[in-house]
Amino acid sequence: MSEAEPIVLDHSAWTQQELTLHIIHRYFDLGNEVMAGQAWQVRSKSGRSDSEALVQLNKELEPLGYLSMLDRGNPPILSIANYPGGQQIIANWQLSAVWLMMAGFLTMIGSAWLMQFDSSATALDSNLLQESIIYMAIPMMLIMALASEVRRRVALQYGVKIGHFVPIAFPILAVSWPFGLAGILSQHRADLLPIPHRRALAIIELVAPLILFFGGSLLTLIGLYLTPLEPPELSSAPIGFDNNILISILTLEWMGEDLLIKLQWIHLTGLAGIGLTLIGWTLLLPIPGFPGDRLLHALIGPAEMSDSNRQTGIFILMLGAMVIIFANTDYMPWLIIAALAAMRRFSPENSPPPLIVDESIVPSNKERSRFVTLLIFILILGFPGLSPSFAINQWDEGLDISGWVDEVELNASEPYNLTLELSPEGINPVSGWIQIRIEGEYSQLWDINSSQFNENGIYRFDQVTQNSPDLLSMTITRLDSTQNKSTLVYDASMWLRILVDVEGHIEEHLTVLRNPATTSPIDPLWLLIEDTETPRICMSIQKVDNRTASLVLTNPFWEFENDTNLTQPGLYDVCLRGYEGALQSSQYKDEFRRVMGPALTLDFENGERMTWWLPVNGTEAKLQISDGAWQIPDWYSANTDYTITFGGQGIAFCPSTTIMPEMEIGDSWNWTFSDRSSIRIPAGELGLGTLYFGSSGWLAFCKEGVMLRSYIIVEGDDVILDGGDIGTHLAIPEQAETGVDNNGDGDFDDAATPGVDNNGDGDFDDPGVDANGDGDYTDVGDTLPDVAPVAADVAPIAAAVYTISNRMNKTIPIAVSWTGDSPESYVWTVSIPDEISPNSDLMMYLETTGTTALYRAVWVTVDEGEITVNLAARCPIDGCE
Repeated sequence: MSEAEPIVLDHSAWTQQELTLHIIHRYFDLGNEVMAGQAWQVRSKSGRSDSEALVQLNKELEPLGYLSMLDRGNPPILSIANYPGGQQIIANWQLSAVWLMMAGFLTMIGSAWLMQFDSSATALDSNLLQESIIYMAIPMMLIMALASEVRRRVALQYGVKIGHFVPIAFPILAVSWPFGLAGILSQHRADLLPIPHRRALAIIELVAPLILFFGGSLLTLIGLYLTPLEPPELSSAPIGFDNNILISILTLEWMGEDLLIKLQWIHLTGLAGIGLTLIGWTLLLPIPGFPGDRLLHALIGPAEMSDSNRQTGIFILMLGAMVIIFANTDYMPWLIIAALAAMRRFSPENSPPPLIVDESIVPSNKERSRFVTLLIFILILGFPGLSPSFAINQWDEGLDISGWVDEVELNASEPYNLTLELSPEGINPVSGWIQIRIEGEYSQLWDINSSQFNENGIYRFDQVTQNSPDLLSMTITRLDSTQNKSTLVYDASMWLRILVDVEGHIEEHLTVLRNPATTSPIDPLWLLIEDTETPRICMSIQKVDNRTASLVLTNPFWEFENDTNLTQPGLYDVCLRGYEGALQSSQYKDEFRRVMGPALTLDFENGERMTWWLPVNGTEAKLQISDGAWQIPDWYSANTDYTITFGGQGIAFCPSTTIMPEMEIGDSWNWTFSDRSSIRIPAGELGLGTLYFGSSGWLAFCKEGVMLRSYIIVEGDDVILDGGDIGTHLAIPEQAETGVDNNGDGDFDDAATPGVDNNGDGDFDDPGVDANGDGDYTDVGDTLPDVAPVAADVAPIAAAVYTISNRMNKTIPIAVSWTGDSPESYVWTVSIPDEISPNSDLMMYLETTGTTALYRAVWVTVDEGEITVNLAARCPIDGCE
């Protein structure tokens, strides 16, 4: 047997570094060592480019657990590092389960969206689920699947196994994010997935957001087409959307203004499209960790992105954007994204940069320009607004009156045509009534006419929507003498008061009617600035010429607070301070039961004179009630039927509709009012009727659309006067012609010179309008008193008897108080007990004494559990003789 040959063993084995260098030498010539054992200056072997050599080198190093990377330089620098640890990729069946679960979440979101338009449906209603799957879940999943597959295939072309992304959705319908889809996640971390070069990185990161954005835009257009112009039946506040510039441009020709209407109740497909568009746009934002930031890294390069100065500049920009967003919106997703962007930019180590294998291959200038242009195009035209989604709180409102005219210049010689557009302020269709009336000193000289009015001058509109608005056209015409009406000069402003009577949404709009060629008050009434014992009232006068003029008062209960000389054209404020009893000294009220203020005269230097006699706002008669109940007095009954309406706010109006409950009067009956509700009281014996309503608001007594009497409701002791109202002037019948000649015509008992012929009989001395239809224009204590004349002398006071009714279950003391500047101390005789028993009546006797011609006022107040009979007597402006 021969001897075995000896085996020669090498004295030493290769180290890992020697092996690596040996492999590198196959493709590159090594130069200077940049980092010991890890990086060298290199040049590819002849016949290969640097990039080709790098690819072949990595094919050999990857099985050994190494990765070589090439940085730009002259010569380029080759570095060696451990191959990134592989991330676990979700198995196909698991990924399919996740996508299926997300599709279920989107279906639930779509079902919840549809429930807004069907109050009787439930979230698991089969019809809603089927519609949600067809119009929302399937389109969204198809667009996302397309984006994921295209991204995967593009990455494979560059040798990158990136896999599919994972969609994230939440089955919660929130106002700030009603789309369900919250984002998409990659299965690989960017710093652990080698990308061949920056151009590949740019294309891979851009493709998915582009498909999501443009695919979502397409679905949005389809959804807008499917969205009806008429609103659905809403059961709760809907969610509206803002549109980006791109959608506005694409829909401008075929949709126009209808786009804003449809965005309030957009179709499910449109909702899906907006959600995808938002996700695609957001992903392109340059926020660390987002594809937009990796795209920026690909375009700028690692050296520039890691430069401290550049990073500081980007951080400052992010911080400024965050401050602007926080200052201009409360949209929660934008706040979260802005805060996230600032924090990640401040701590870049928490968002490592993408892993680029070959930095020597960079996008060309032309390619960079294309990428930047496309990115800017999407970020600008796709900007969804500061509040992409929002709750439409005013979805069930009345009419939109914001566009109605506020001032009209009336010409007495020609009619004025006024058109009101009737469109809803909210979303739901609106039905209701419109009442229009003119208020002011010369209101009865003008007529409002429209073929659309009913017999009571009221217009009914039904089911107006944003897409189907209505128009109310009317003509305001000056009445002339052929109609037996006055043709006095129109020298005072008036109000066109428009009442919008929609159930649950009562609104009023005031339009000022002015004669621009005449000096006049800009409002048709005095404004009550201070409602005290010494009241303060003001008005503003627009003077139109250069003539010098001065203001004059003849009522001694009032005095000027400011200058009375009006010289140059312009707006002048005029304020009066009243003595005690100033408001109550007025014997007259306008047709809406407001106290007439003092006559104000403007005397011009050429002898011309203008006199304005205007009511004072807020001086309507008050009705004191106790515990929300009020019993109709016996003397309110009439031989005709009438209506009673209660309103919780605003000014008194007659009911718009004739459909209302009719009371079965007689014996004992009661009725509880809701806001803006009415009842009809038939003619006959009233019986004991009790009304229940709120402790504030108003009551209106009307007949065939004409207001007979109205009250402002206040809480207090339930005390009433037979033939008068608490807190207002009490009239005493005239005995002799010994009063004060206010208008200077030498006649102490005429009603008006100059006045207004209210009742149309051609006589200006008529006391007023026969409002209650009893044929008597002069009575004082009617069940429903007539409206007083527009201007009148103060009649002498003689004697009167009033009945005070205490309808409380307690005794109320009575006091007498009088004020004034009369030189005679004994000018009144009052006969009245010191108290009134519970639920009882008593007689109050008043008589004037003395020979001095005085301005007098009598009124009764009930305050703090006491009845006070107030008497006031003042000398005329020129003093008492």
